[in-house]
Order: sequence, then C-alpha cells, then structure tokens
Amino acid sequence: MYKHILKKKVKNLYKDIERRNNFLNLNDINSILVLFDTSDYDEADAFVEKLINISKTVTVYAFKGKSDTYDYSDTPYNIVTAKDAFDFFDNKMSEIGDRIEGKTYDAVFDLTLERNVPLEYLLARANAKVKVGLKKNDLPQYDVSIVMPNKTEEVLTISELGKQIVFYLHSIKTK
Repeated sequence: MYKHILKKKVKNLYKDIERRNNFLNLNDINSILVLFDTSDYDEADAFVEKLINISKTVTVYAFKGKSDTYDYSDTPYNIVTAKDAFDFFDNKMSEIGDRIEGKTYDAVFDLTLERNVPLEYLLARANAKVKVGLKKNDLPQYDVSIVMPNKTEEVLTISELGKQIVFYLHSIKTK
C-alpha cells in the first residue's frame, strides 16, 4: 500500500520540479551521490571504489530489500531498509529525502537495473547538476539516460552500466 503512495509522491515531485537538463564531463564532476540496490552490492561497491580512486567524493545510499539478510552495519554506506521505505507511520523516507535535498552534488549515478521506488524518491529529491541512470520508466529522471534497446538478448550488469555511465560522461564536451 505505502509503495503505491511513494510512487505517487515520486510522480508529483517530477511534476513540481522545473529542471533544466545539464551535461557535465566526468572531469568536471567532483561530488557524486550513488544509488544502488544491495542485491548488487559487490559490483556497485567496486564501481564506487573506482570513483574514489579517481579522486571523486562519493556519498552512497543503498536500498536493502526484505529478503536481504546480510548485515551492512560495517559498510560506510547509508542503508535504506524496506522498513524505512514502506513504514507509513514512521516517515523515515521524508527524513532521508530531506538530508539528501540539503546537500548539493555535481552528479547522481543511479545504478539500479530495475525500478526501485524508494531510490527513485531519493533521486527526485537529490539536488545535483546532472543525474545519470538506466531509463526504466517515463519520468524525466535523468539528464543522461542509458537505454538498453533489447533487454532480452543481453543481461545488463552493474559493472556494464557503470562502464556506460563513465563512457558517456567522458564523451560530453563542455565549454
């Protein structure tokens, strides 16, 4: 039930946002917000490490679904649990969204391969110059959308999505 309400909030956020598409070259990006699902933890963690190794400041929010039993308390990442996301009475998602909205990032990299409503909500609330990710719906979420023309032939991985993001951002020519 609350997932439906959160979807509606996401849709309304995009109605209210007047955002001009921005394009930055990876060299012009210093601070990055990375969003991913913990089911892809190892590949996403490797991608984040690569960003850190090229001197990027990275903040991470990862969604942990109900079926994920791993304890992420020793990671440096912000973990959003299904309980946080879908507890209508706790309102934890608004608090997390406020925290994200209170900071400014050069870029947001959405590493989710499937729709993830809690992370879509955080993406909508993020204050960033450029937002990049895999197109999964009709919302105007990204400045740079990665589109997979034929999903049935090739299974996309986080590693491949990360390579595509880096490739496209290196290709952008800025003034």
